[in-house]
Amino acid sequence: MERILLAIKKACGWIIWDVLTIIMLIGLLVIVLKDISDPAVKVALLILVFGAALLSLSMKYWFSNRQSGRDDVTGGKNKKEFERITKKLLRGNGEYVLVYANIDRFKLINETYGNDVGDQILRKIQLLLDNEVVRGETSGRIMADNFGMLMRFNTMKLLKQRLSRINHQMAELADEKGNPYGIVLYFGVYRIHDKNMEVSTMLEHANVALKKIGPSYLVPIGIYSKADMNHLEREKMLEMKMQSALEHRCFIPYLQPKYELETETIAGAEALVRWIDPKEGMIYPDEFIPLFEGNGFVTEVDLYMFEEICKLIHKWNEEGRRQIPISVNLSRSHFSVPNFFDEYENILKKYNIPPKSIEIELTESLFYNDLSALNDLVSRIHNAGCLCSIDDFGSGYSSLNMLKDVEVDALKLDRVFFENNVDKRGKDIIQSVIHLAQALELHTISEGVEERAQVEFLKQMNCDLIQGYVFAKPMPIPQFEELAFGEKAG
Repeated sequence: MERILLAIKKACGWIIWDVLTIIMLIGLLVIVLKDISDPAVKVALLILVFGAALLSLSMKYWFSNRQSGRDDVTGGKNKKEFERITKKLLRGNGEYVLVYANIDRFKLINETYGNDVGDQILRKIQLLLDNEVVRGETSGRIMADNFGMLMRFNTMKLLKQRLSRINHQMAELADEKGNPYGIVLYFGVYRIHDKNMEVSTMLEHANVALKKIGPSYLVPIGIYSKADMNHLEREKMLEMKMQSALEHRCFIPYLQPKYELETETIAGAEALVRWIDPKEGMIYPDEFIPLFEGNGFVTEVDLYMFEEICKLIHKWNEEGRRQIPISVNLSRSHFSVPNFFDEYENILKKYNIPPKSIEIELTESLFYNDLSALNDLVSRIHNAGCLCSIDDFGSGYSSLNMLKDVEVDALKLDRVFFENNVDKRGKDIIQSVIHLAQALELHTISEGVEERAQVEFLKQMNCDLIQGYVFAKPMPIPQFEELAFGEKAG
């Protein structure tokens, strides 16, 4: 009854609006026809009258759409209306899923074609979604380039077929010249078990599932699980305390020794970060590094770690210890910050670091970007007195051009080369890579080595250094000092 009364109230309101608009129009027309003799003035006033009437009706349409649940861009349902209808449909029988759809890289469409074309595409997508849903289902725009769909659930196979069909239709969207826009929708799917749950919460769960989809996929669909929400809550908690952890020096450098193969003695080390939380203890990098790379905080942690290692090397020099080169990692996130290496150079000067005491490891994936900019960075690293190596070589699709074009000092073979049992073909590849590096006068380091047989094989290949559990795990600095110097450093 309340909804009926509200509808009547709305209808009466718009009737009054229409009546007032008509009265205003008639009144103005009477004035124009009666009191004005100049034809030009009559025409001008007529245009003004009709403009005012058109504006009035436009405002009516806009307010009507907003109040009736229509999205002002697509003409379909807005978020509020989508949630209302979804809640109503869930009162019925049958199983449902809530699908959260996002347009992949829609920002590029707006940048390339303009916002007007972008809005046209949003309208077409809404129409396609509306055509896909059947009786007892609904769809609408949630925000920006995100859409929601309530769909009946039979089997996951059938659902994937329906969502794939939508993407096939998206692929047909093209500009005036027939060039496809390349529209792809990512789908996050939440299977509804509790129909009394708030629809906004269901959308949040489906959005969590959507974020599981990586850059490589066969079908861009993520399925929600309870573990996903636990993971998201864990990430939020880590983000809440990451800045405080940095300020309170909770990020600790651990050192993993690098062994020279011929003598099997320590000839270097890699600095690896550990997060020692006062309450929960050790937090390992595989839990927080991907998060920090995503939110950009990794650049602050990298810089902090670099200074900690510079302090350590300075201390060793003051104590008269032998020089052991330490490698530090440099995240690709730094490359979004202009002149980021200035701070690194200032820290090197601050602690008077001797040449070749620090090696900066650049991940292989960086070499797929702007080689010119990368060469400039490598030159700056060398001019600052540091060495430079390619980390994780072989983890991706390595290009020999990077070895030709970028003058690094060392090549670090990724642990993927040594996973499981290496067959003859795998050994031939390792041998070829090492021989190539030697021909280019690059040092070679093999990481992830865990078996003695691998050590003997790498000795035969004349690999320079080994880093792996077969010799030593990452360890706190005092433990490394005892191992490297034969006694605890002061």
